[in-house]
Amino acid sequence: MDTVRLETRYGMADGLTPTIAARIAECASRYRAHVSIESEGRTIRIESLISVLSMELRRGLPLAVIAQGEDAGEAAEGLRALLEG
Repeated sequence: MDTVRLETRYGMADGLTPTIAARIAECASRYRAHVSIESEGRTIRIESLISVLSMELRRGLPLAVIAQGEDAGEAAEGLRALLEG
């Protein structure tokens, strides 16, 4: 199973709003890979809007996007682009 880890920073000026959280969850659901976000010692698997909303994302926060599965590279790149704003 392929695993891809990409480092980035959260780029949305408004922090994490419900609309942005929905976009993150929808983006992750496009792929077969299991996608997680790691930040400040916490790793949250992106499975639903609720899991995304549980993260306290703010502009400039260092993150790692971790994807596991056959389309892990595409999933990690897609989510990283969205998170960077």
